[in-house]
Amino acid sequence: MTVPLVLAEALTKTYQLGRAGLFGARQQVTAVDAVSFSIDAGDSFGLVGESGSGKTTIAKMLLKLEAPTAGTLTVDGLDLGRQSAAQELAYRRTLQAVLQDPYGALSPRLKVGAIIAEPLRAHGMARADADDKVKELLALVGLRATASTDYPHQFSGGQRQRIAIARAISVNPRVLVLDEPVSALDVSVRAQILNLLRDMREKLGLTYLFIGHDLAVVRFMTRRVGVMYFGRMVETGLASRLLRTPLHPYTRRLVAIAAARPLDGQEGFAGDLPNPLDPPSGCAFRSRCPYASARCTAEVPPLRTADGDHEIACHHYEAIAAGTAARSSQPPVHAGQP
Repeated sequence: MTVPLVLAEALTKTYQLGRAGLFGARQQVTAVDAVSFSIDAGDSFGLVGESGSGKTTIAKMLLKLEAPTAGTLTVDGLDLGRQSAAQELAYRRTLQAVLQDPYGALSPRLKVGAIIAEPLRAHGMARADADDKVKELLALVGLRATASTDYPHQFSGGQRQRIAIARAISVNPRVLVLDEPVSALDVSVRAQILNLLRDMREKLGLTYLFIGHDLAVVRFMTRRVGVMYFGRMVETGLASRLLRTPLHPYTRRLVAIAAARPLDGQEGFAGDLPNPLDPPSGCAFRSRCPYASARCTAEVPPLRTADGDHEIACHHYEAIAAGTAARSSQPPVHAGQP
């Protein structure tokens, strides 16, 4: 049996906030709630969902910018919560990131060559060898070798993202976390960067965790996808199938909106997002779901296998898929109501 390169098991992240009033109880927000997923070596896994669904919090835990409150996160067989100092240094080579903002990701005070060489030098590479490696990396991402002597402000957004990619792959990582890597770029250059990332994954044998809002981009970039809502995973499966024939009401709505196609006679989402300080019982999506029932109020739906590796967390997905689900005759029960 193949051991996943990245494995999250019941991963949870809760933030402690201030007290509600002078003598009130301390408040907390659960950003990620018992999320599990795996990524095999060389595979690509996407996370999609509205802002605030927990996608970037998962990325921060993988990057060790945040520590899980509960659950485990394992990369290459090593629990990230039990790393020694030496193991943590080695982990910095295993996993790198390319983030959303190509303008804020690069120091304006350093030349491009120094930016790309910085992680190489941090891991002990001699200066001359690092300089040679920088030229190789610039060619790999489609930039001229003389770009190493220029500053980031002399480049376009797409070129800056190429520089960020070169820096990320400089230490030969096994995993790249790609958090909205093209959302800040002009439409005209997005395809170029996406094709570059796909080519590099195949050429270098990289493993991708791709976080995005654009479903077309996620489908193009990933083999498998997980859909998150209010901190929980609500549907997972092959991107080509899940984003074509989604089964969860939330995913169906996302796909319909992305295609500018009304679903069930509605546009967008009904109702408001749940209040994270007063989360609803049962299914968090019930306050916006036209199929919500009393069971949805009482029980949190677990991820259940529908077919192969397609999993859905919905009490009524079979009836919805068959077109036999009854619409609620009552307004959806909103967050905070019993």
